Amino acid sequence: MVKEDREGIPIFEPNLQVSFYVRLQTFRHSHLSEALGTTIKSLDISEVDKELGLYVESGDLAKLASFGLRGEIVFPVPYVLRTRPSLLGYYRLLYGLSQKEFYRNRVMNGFKRLEDRNEMVDGPGSGLEALCRSLSATGGLLLAAVDELDLRTVRDLQLLTLGAQLRGGQNTKVGKDAAAEVFSIIQKLVEGSVVEEGAKKLVVKNAAGREVIVTFSSDPDIAVSVAMTSEVRPLVSIEIKGGTDISNVHNRIGEAEKSHQKAKSRGFFEFWTIVGAEIDLETAQRESPTTTRFFYLRQLRIPTSAEYDSFRDHFQSVVGIKAA
Repeated sequence: MVKEDREGIPIFEPNLQVSFYVRLQTFRHSHLSEALGTTIKSLDISEVDKELGLYVESGDLAKLASFGLRGEIVFPVPYVLRTRPSLLGYYRLLYGLSQKEFYRNRVMNGFKRLEDRNEMVDGPGSGLEALCRSLSATGGLLLAAVDELDLRTVRDLQLLTLGAQLRGGQNTKVGKDAAAEVFSIIQKLVEGSVVEEGAKKLVVKNAAGREVIVTFSSDPDIAVSVAMTSEVRPLVSIEIKGGTDISNVHNRIGEAEKSHQKAKSRGFFEFWTIVGAEIDLETAQRESPTTTRFFYLRQLRIPTSAEYDSFRDHFQSVVGIKAA
């Protein structure tokens, strides 16, 4: 939200950065250098050195030593990860790998709970040793590409990756909150006609006596279908892009277009896109030609607005539900 001072100069609220600050405090003790330092202090350093000798190329250790750094700063070993599993995130962040990229492989996905839950996957066949060999190879590639390295640079590299991760997580939250908000608006439109209601599903009777199903899910964010005698017929695919960042909204509309195309192949015939950023609709239409109707989320929040009336009327017309 942007306020203005007496002279009309905007005063921006750093809400996103405050949120990042709070999250960063948690990551300090699980994924960053503070967590590694605390863990190493509790270990037998000779055992750490022994495993570094087993899993890391001697030339890489020598290069790190020339920078005044110990091997575990860049390279993971089983002894360290068994003691604090969440440090897998330390190395992932250092190597510049997003969670999506790192864990999309089926084998790697089996290690996700180390980072997320600080839980160990151990025992025969756990693959921890193979994981450390693989990551040591990645660390070696990183080390070979840099002329110098110190603890500050290690942290900077981690924070670059973490910043993108936190922003992605915030965007996901914004998207979920916006979808829930639209679902709530629809709930109000069908009050009095609901025959079944759940956290992510509404079933209502329309004017023709047929059941209309509104599902709050993903891809599309909200799907509206009608139950026929022999089948469930898809009606409306609703994509919600609630972010207000104008610089990113065009990418979001492109994502909505892909989702609508999938919905079209499944038999939907109306495609609505609800956006949080108010952009030029002609441009938006070019970027998502499948969209049959755009709505502004900010206006939908106002029950007396023309945008709300338009949404209500179109919803009523397409699904045959009398608005509340």
